[in-house]
Amino acid sequence: MENKQTKIKVALLINEYFGAVKTGYGGYGFLARRLVAEYLPSDDLQVDVLLKTTSRNFGILAKKHIVDGINVYEIPKKQWATKQFLKKQNYDVYLSIEVTFILPLKLEPDQRKKLLFWIQDPRPQTDWEEIHTVQLYPEPSYYDQALYDYIHQLYKQDRVKFISQGYFLNEKAKELYRLNEDVNIQYLPNPIEINKDFNLNTYEKKDMIIFLGRIESVKRGWLFAEIAKQCPEYEFYMLGQSFHDTAKNAEIMAKYKDIPNLYFAGHVDGEEKEQFLKDAKILVNTSIHEALPVSFLEALSYGTLLVSNQNPENLTEKFGVYTGQVLGDGFDAIERYVEGIHFLMKNDEIRKTLARQGINYIKEVHNIPKFIQDMRDILFDLAGCK
Repeated sequence: MENKQTKIKVALLINEYFGAVKTGYGGYGFLARRLVAEYLPSDDLQVDVLLKTTSRNFGILAKKHIVDGINVYEIPKKQWATKQFLKKQNYDVYLSIEVTFILPLKLEPDQRKKLLFWIQDPRPQTDWEEIHTVQLYPEPSYYDQALYDYIHQLYKQDRVKFISQGYFLNEKAKELYRLNEDVNIQYLPNPIEINKDFNLNTYEKKDMIIFLGRIESVKRGWLFAEIAKQCPEYEFYMLGQSFHDTAKNAEIMAKYKDIPNLYFAGHVDGEEKEQFLKDAKILVNTSIHEALPVSFLEALSYGTLLVSNQNPENLTEKFGVYTGQVLGDGFDAIERYVEGIHFLMKNDEIRKTLARQGINYIKEVHNIPKFIQDMRDILFDLAGCK
């Protein structure tokens, strides 16, 4: 980089922005809003967020919002207008969290500009086959071969740099995007804010167990409710709400409303969510499919252990109880979760030891300063400023 300060403009492509601009509260949106847009902007790096336009009022104009001091644009509906918008903005580099909203890059007038592609949850057909074993409430497939072929095309043109939140995801990405076996995929784990004031040794956790995530088919929230019925001695809190097919989800969960030790807290955020993470001893995850959920990392940062049928990067085995794979609706596996909960609850010294190890792991691997430095280095390199 030259001695004089160079400012680069980064376009963050995402389909939702964690509640902002009337979007949902998914993990990608959290990553985009609470981590990328929160920590990367600086005197020499600007982050703009590009979203799909949701209103019919903006056919040829971008709709600009300011969210937490960040420019958030709903791009025009007309593709020619989007091209004009991108030409005017003149972004140096694009950042995409998977392929949730890749259209702006296709319309970029300068087809030499590069993409930083963050592998988060690549889903080849084999993953969808597992997801579709759920019968109670099937999850719609969003498998899109044309999108995956486009990423392959960028790869062949040497216009994309891959980073990955987890080593175990790389083989899936190679399959989905048809990447060479020797492709360079840089490990860049999702960062987590560490509460430096939290002291596990002095904080008195409660006999509380939490579920944290959207209440949707793929999460199989009904299993959490069934587990609560089997463990009346503990309090169970379901943290999250539905954003798709709300009526169907409500219908499924309605029969669990009268379980006395099960509480539906709805969507929680900020200090309220932090309090649940502090108080809970266990996070239960019952999803038919996960990559590496931010909720796992958040829980471990507060010494809250994991009980799950998902074992990304072997974290559940290391810091909790892995039930083994649970396909289908999962009702036949309730006892496995219950056994895991009882083991951790009744062996307090083991639980506390694992909790301390979990906190140390998050501090070492998922710390924010390293994330900021690594992301900056990559983005400036792709923008040709290093």
